Amino acid sequence: MSLFVKGKPMKSIRHVATLAGLVIATSVHNAAMAALPNIPKPAGGGIGGASVQDGDWLSMMGAYFKVGFTILGLVLGALAFFAVIAGALKRWKEYSDGRVHLGELKEFLIVGIVVVVFIIMMVNYAMQTLA
Repeated sequence: MSLFVKGKPMKSIRHVATLAGLVIATSVHNAAMAALPNIPKPAGGGIGGASVQDGDWLSMMGAYFKVGFTILGLVLGALAFFAVIAGALKRWKEYSDGRVHLGELKEFLIVGIVVVVFIIMMVNYAMQTLA
């Protein structure tokens, strides 16, 4: 005895399992509508400093958007800091090997410090603008 789908016999147990899975999935979909936990509100409020009210998903998305950009700015600042440190160590090795002069090493360190301070100022300005 073979099972039929649209007048054609099923060829393998895979078809039977697929059909059974489809029937189970369509009949059990109401059980997945359970009560979900509330999403915690981020500290600091939403964009523009507005407080996030319960159930206001748009302001909550704005608050998480603000937090995400703040974290991204801090990560980029840290990467810039590490890039300057790595470049300074490379320049120090070149100075130790005698390939560059002391003035070039000092120039790199001064410019690197200025760049890192500028990036920190820009991240701080972005955080204040979003607040």
